[in-house]
Amino acid sequence: MADIRVPKLNNNDDSYVLTDWLVADEQPVRVDDDVATVETSKAAEDLVSDAEGVLRHLVPAGAECRPGDVIARVVPPGTDPREAGPAAEDTARPGPVITAPARALLDELGIDPAAAASLDVRVVRRGDVERLAAERAAEPEQDRADARLHALPARQQAVARTVLRSHATIPAAYTVMRIEVGEVLARARELTARWRRLVGLPEFLVTAAARLWERFPLCFASPEDARTVRWADGAHIGVTLDIGGGLFVPVVHSAHELGLEGIATAMGGLRDKAVRGDFREQDLAGGTLTVTLHTDPDVTVAVPVVFPGQACSLALGGTRAELVPDGDGFRVAEVVHLGLAYDHRVINGRDAAQFLRAVKETLDRMGAEPQ
Repeated sequence: MADIRVPKLNNNDDSYVLTDWLVADEQPVRVDDDVATVETSKAAEDLVSDAEGVLRHLVPAGAECRPGDVIARVVPPGTDPREAGPAAEDTARPGPVITAPARALLDELGIDPAAAASLDVRVVRRGDVERLAAERAAEPEQDRADARLHALPARQQAVARTVLRSHATIPAAYTVMRIEVGEVLARARELTARWRRLVGLPEFLVTAAARLWERFPLCFASPEDARTVRWADGAHIGVTLDIGGGLFVPVVHSAHELGLEGIATAMGGLRDKAVRGDFREQDLAGGTLTVTLHTDPDVTVAVPVVFPGQACSLALGGTRAELVPDGDGFRVAEVVHLGLAYDHRVINGRDAAQFLRAVKETLDRMGAEPQ
């Protein structure tokens, strides 16, 4: 007999939702078969069986579960169900199962997921949420006296926990450098047409940072305590993505091995996952440095948090045109402000300025070099 336990999937959530059983109760399973899907505030993760036998559900789909909880057992064929523990009862279901598209729409509309319990369905789909929103909009104002109270979506609550932890535990500082990016942007347009995939300043920035991993190891290290850091085994760079369904920070793993074209491909795949809302925990875990994107041209400076477990976050502001001296006259330059938020226990201001200068010089070379 083997237990299937819920693993610790991330540091932002204390509990998850068992959204689906992928193998029915009392059905055979083999080693490494996917048996259940667990949803966190950011992603969904399939749990696998470590044994061969018959799967015995212990909790129903839709139940809340915590790291370490036993949700099923794999027993030998022919085992009396009473020997494997109580079966999951549908009547114990704490509420309907909410599909990922429905949950994303609840977040977008700011509707408390608990309101889905009023829909009298066992599986809440996007259309059900649209119906709920229409019904709420039609309610008289006096029936919505508490409408001014707004529960933050689960994804935003996860962001809040990360921000609070960062500000409570990381003494951060910030340095900003002005960088001309006209040649890089021209090169990006050329490569977008050639490779038939999006190549922009974010792709160049991730590539430039990855190239500096071995030269600036402290910028990619993980602080263990006030006296010790753990060196990273590579440049695993997180990139912020927010397409309206919440903030995600997926990771371009081993970016130092990919090159610009490989990074463009990887980031394109992450954008596709953000649109579909099907990130897995492995897509979001393991970052050693984060790039935060603020590409609105009117946002010139933004101060990111340093994500717990990391030492630095690079912040890319929007591109803007500036007049700069050029001999006896002036020229128009395309300029961004690139900022570095850093853990001041690990990195000093001089180190931050040197890293930013190295990123700038790397971008300059990449804008001129043939690909």
